[in-house]
Amino acid sequence: MTPTGDMFGPVADYLPHRPPMLLIDTIVEVTEQRAVCRATIRPDCVFAIDGVVHPSAMIEFVAQACALYVGVVDARAGDPPRLGLIVACREVSFDVDGFAVGDELTIVASKVFGQDQLAAFTGTVTRGDALCATVQLSVADAALSATQLSIGGDARGDR
Repeated sequence: MTPTGDMFGPVADYLPHRPPMLLIDTIVEVTEQRAVCRATIRPDCVFAIDGVVHPSAMIEFVAQACALYVGVVDARAGDPPRLGLIVACREVSFDVDGFAVGDELTIVASKVFGQDQLAAFTGTVTRGDALCATVQLSVADAALSATQLSIGGDARGDR
């Protein structure tokens, strides 16, 4: 059985963000490979300028859906939440010029590959039945990455 909706509890239980940077409203579903989330663009959205949100903001919406996927999977395993970092946005396509305050979005983050330290996701953002954005992200576990740097030298590879 895949838990849905209110069975996950508040989104804030899985993310370090708080309003107005907390962009996702609801976790709809989490399976072994993906998370489905919903968000409504609110007037206090940090990306809204004169009631319009540029499509590039969808990178952060997808990143938060990725974090929710990892958070729910970790919670199911009894592990504490982890802090993640976007390390690459390998590919992105936008099929709309912008979003408006009040738009209701569905964000799907699908895990392509990965392990504890680094993972890749493909995310989609739809408004109604229309595909609005596709984003490919690589994300890293912040604590594991910091540990690797402290053990192996600095970011330049010095030892």
